[in-house]
Amino acid sequence: MKPTKHFWLSVSLVSLCAVLTLCAAALRIGDTVGYVLSSDITAYINGVQIPAYNIDGHLGVVAEDLNAYGFAVTYDDATRTLAITYRHGAVTGVEIPKTSSLPVGSRVCPVLHTDIKTYLDGRLSESYNIDGRTIIPFAQLDVYGSRLYDDGARLSMLLTSDTGRTLSEQARTLTSLPKKIIHAGGSIGGYAGSNAKEAMDASYAAGCRVLEIDFLFSADGVPVCLHDWSRFYSNTLSEEPCTAAAFEDVKIFNLYTSMTLPRLAAWLDAHPDVHIVTDVKDDNVEMLAYIAAQYPTLIGRFIPQIYSREEFAPVRALGYTDIIFTLYKMTDYTEKTDAASIAAFASRVGLLAVTADVVLADAPFIDAFTAAGVPLYVHTVNGSAAQENCYALGITGVYTDYTE
Repeated sequence: MKPTKHFWLSVSLVSLCAVLTLCAAALRIGDTVGYVLSSDITAYINGVQIPAYNIDGHLGVVAEDLNAYGFAVTYDDATRTLAITYRHGAVTGVEIPKTSSLPVGSRVCPVLHTDIKTYLDGRLSESYNIDGRTIIPFAQLDVYGSRLYDDGARLSMLLTSDTGRTLSEQARTLTSLPKKIIHAGGSIGGYAGSNAKEAMDASYAAGCRVLEIDFLFSADGVPVCLHDWSRFYSNTLSEEPCTAAAFEDVKIFNLYTSMTLPRLAAWLDAHPDVHIVTDVKDDNVEMLAYIAAQYPTLIGRFIPQIYSREEFAPVRALGYTDIIFTLYKMTDYTEKTDAASIAAFASRVGLLAVTADVVLADAPFIDAFTAAGVPLYVHTVNGSAAQENCYALGITGVYTDYTE
């Protein structure tokens, strides 16, 4: 949200609070002071969705839900006070209720006056009653970190300060789009798909600065750079995951150095001009949350690929700014080939690019992304002649196994 939007939202919220405060003396417990409206806005704390309610145009969250988002919430019936304290706890989240089927803006239920006073670490917060639950404005949590509202994505997100990250309106951390994204780290010794250190070194030496890397979780929950657990990559691997320590002893194709996330982070520290495009073969959001939590200073170096529209909000709420929507996991062919719809979504939420199988990229498909101003990549295209043909058709760039 632009600063002017933040300003007017703050003014509106302050105005609403002032009206309710002034009227409080004349209100009785249970009096209707507003309405919950049907909304398409979602809210996130540290990348985990929290149920949110549109109270006459202002987003609110249930105070008691905050117990599952790093806060401690206690109620004292004798004093009719609710105390919310940030305890730097784990964010586990609560079940998200189904959204209303009513048109956006329709009244869903009344908001009631309450005599319960709510305090956020000693600071009095406005609060309301909805069906017996205490609701506070989501904006009141700004004191705990960095919050950003993205109107295009219909997304309000908070990162608490202890994550070591901040949310930014910066559109890009990648200053320019490459013509080539090097698949699986690049080729080495005639082998493609290795994700090995030597392949990454060779790609870097060839001048390539955006590398796509595959990720899986090891048996002990550490990300490793591997396409699948298979003897295809090493005689010491099987179809079952091994520990990260065991994987670090594996030689890819029995020759090359395997990469775990800690090894990759060290490699990125030594190569500060490289960006990594992620291709996660396990739970995508869980993997990206792990990367963000363990290596917050490197988050701007990762370009997550998402595999569905639903993944955008939680990934953006983790603090990632450059996000690519790749279509290869979409099972509905009609949806996958609806270029106009995909391009419109990409434009609305500000995606870095969309990636599709090269066989989908006919002229109408390409034209839809060109018209929307959305960069389009295709995979996997090897050979300079085939690549130049893609560029001539208006495709932004290609994923390729080779640097030549």
